[in-house]
Amino acid sequence: MLFKVLEVRYKEQPLRIDYFIRRGEKETVAVVYLNGLGCSKDDFLEAINSPELKEYTLVGFDFPGCGNSPYPEDLTLGIDDLVEITHLVLLKLQIDKFVIVGHSMGGLVALLYAERYGEHVKGFVNVEGNLAPEDCFFSREVTQHSFDYFTTATLPELKRRLTHSPNRGFRNYAETLEKASERAYFDASPSLIEYSDHGNLIRRFIGLRMPKLFVYGSENRGLSYLPTLKEGGCETVEIPESNHFLGYDNPHAFYRAIAAFLQTNVSR
Repeated sequence: MLFKVLEVRYKEQPLRIDYFIRRGEKETVAVVYLNGLGCSKDDFLEAINSPELKEYTLVGFDFPGCGNSPYPEDLTLGIDDLVEITHLVLLKLQIDKFVIVGHSMGGLVALLYAERYGEHVKGFVNVEGNLAPEDCFFSREVTQHSFDYFTTATLPELKRRLTHSPNRGFRNYAETLEKASERAYFDASPSLIEYSDHGNLIRRFIGLRMPKLFVYGSENRGLSYLPTLKEGGCETVEIPESNHFLGYDNPHAFYRAIAAFLQTNVSR
């Protein structure tokens, strides 16, 4: 596995993007991971140890302001910007045909990417990506106040709750947030909420003409739209003993589910 840095230009500004790429043992479709709000590519690193995924090339990168990718000083980046930056990054990496795996906010970015650039996408694994208002359980706390209040009150309280969570994934998230840009988190939240509240995302996800899978943790089996996804013909998989961060809570089951989807639905 190689950790590297690349640069893309977006809206006339250079963006430094930190990424990893692990070449697969065979010439099969690549798997590209998109991280959630305030998260990072590290959430997908355990995939490299999955024997079921060893034949696939695995790619992950940090959105600007997440992980090790700096946030630009003179840009305000929302969800649509992250879609276009994703496109630029994958062009730079010369990753042309791939399965996209999007977690949380990254699931929304992946959905919009699949709509705009579907000719590149061989399949879509949506990992509790934003599809409805109920999915904005972190971002909705952000937009109720000013940026100063967010940095001095909202974010510290969120980190405190996460640090003391009994769930491993949420505790990992608290650690990841220490590296995330406060401005990136704040800037992305309004458009994340707007899409989730008014974007008709469930219908759009079901309507994608490509193999797709919705993966969720067993502790979230009460998501209101799961029956709608199933009725719409979308494959769903529940990962046992998991909450929102499946790759930390139950990595073996999580990566087996992705591998099964690849083997069943994606031509080589």
